[in-house]
Parts: sequence; structure tokens; C-alpha cells
Amino acid sequence: LTLSFSDADGKVVHSYTLHLKTKEKKPEPPSENPMVARKQQEEKLTAVEPGMNHFQWNLTYSDAVEVKGIYNSGFSAAPPTGPEVVPGTYSVTLTYGDTTQKQPLVITLDPQLKTTQAELQQRFDLLMRLHEAINKLDTSLNAAIDARDALQKEAGQDNSGSQAELDRLNHDINDLVDLQIQSGEGALVYPPRLRSWLSAISGQISMALVPPTPAMVEVAEGYIHDADAGVARLQADVDAANKTSHH
Repeated sequence: LTLSFSDADGKVVHSYTLHLKTKEKKPEPPSENPMVARKQQEEKLTAVEPGMNHFQWNLTYSDAVEVKGIYNSGFSAAPPTGPEVVPGTYSVTLTYGDTTQKQPLVITLDPQLKTTQAELQQRFDLLMRLHEAINKLDTSLNAAIDARDALQKEAGQDNSGSQAELDRLNHDINDLVDLQIQSGEGALVYPPRLRSWLSAISGQISMALVPPTPAMVEVAEGYIHDADAGVARLQADVDAANKTSHH
């Protein structure tokens, strides 16, 4: 059973897989770990019962890939939630087995807000570019972490080439994200890295339904450029590690 939202061109914005609600003897309290709490919220949102159900969409695009082992405290990094959609016509589709039901969905802006459609589009375009940069960076970081784990298994062997690649992977991963942070206080101890800065500027821009300031645009462009460079470095590291591992 899936519930998906699409834009006017038919491109899927966000899709959810629904599941039957289980009867719990005692409700599970929200976790103090932000990532676990978020998963609990998603499980609750997508739980349905036979008959009529209520689903409240948060009007966002699908989340980006998450870095393995990252702790989203809000200070060190934030969950890579997709940007909010701009006002317009969308569609919602419910699919169950061979049965599909589709209905139009019109999203409008609060009339009290004076932001224009063009300004909202500018905001969305920049947020989407940041979202895609985070997705590419996180995907590359995960590939680098996997390559590092594979090389660490070979650490017992006398292979200076493997050690050199391992050192390079460790350096570049740690330069882009700090996985030592595993609590809400971690960001007070360790300085932020690029992955954190991408979260921070994205959060600032998405905080209000207004166009980004020139300063926000400049900062975001700089971080997107740095993220592209980071992805290239990680890809080169992974390629070199794979060659060393194969040898």
C-alpha cells in the first residue's frame, strides 16, 4: 500500500509505504536519539487500520540519503529533510495491489504572507540545490566509509599501500563530517564540518517562507562548491582504495 504525491509534470515528490498498525501493549516512549525518534514518528505516520484513515503530509520532497553513523543533534547536523513544495497543483495517488486511486491536490500560500510565487520559487530552487548537494555528499561519504571498512579488515596484513589509502580515506571523511559527535553536547566539543554547515544554511533558508538574502545565497553557493569538491575527493579515494584492495 503506497501513497505518493506528484507535481504537475507527474514527477514523484514524495512517496510513502503504508503498513498495518500493530497493537502495542504499551506505547513506546519517544527516543532521546533524534534519528530514532524520527524513525518512530515515520512509523506512526504510515501506520493504518482497515477502513478510513487520516494522513497529514508535511508538504516536503523525499529526504536525502543519510550518512552512516551521523548523529543529528540539530547543532552538529540536521536530518536531510526535503524542501517544501511551492504553491501549485499536485496529485495524490493511493495504490493497493491492482487498484489505483488518484486525485488532484492544490497547495496555496497563506494569504497573510506577501511573498510572491517567484520569490518562493527562488527559495525552493536554492534549497533543492542544497538538498541535492547533501544527497551527493552523503552518498559519497557512505561509499568512502564502506571502502574504509574494507581496508581496515586488511589492516593486519603488511600492506603499506592499503595503509596509505586508509589514511587518505580517514583524513577526507573526517574533513567533511565528524562522526565522533554522538550526543546533543557533541557540537559544543568538536568544531563543525562541511556536512554541518550545509545543514545550517539549509535550515536558515527554510526557516521562513521568504526569499533568501544575498548573503545566504553567497554562503550556500560556497558550500555547494565545497561539497562538489568533497565528492570528487571521496570518489578518487574510493577508486584508489578499490584498486589497492583488488591487488
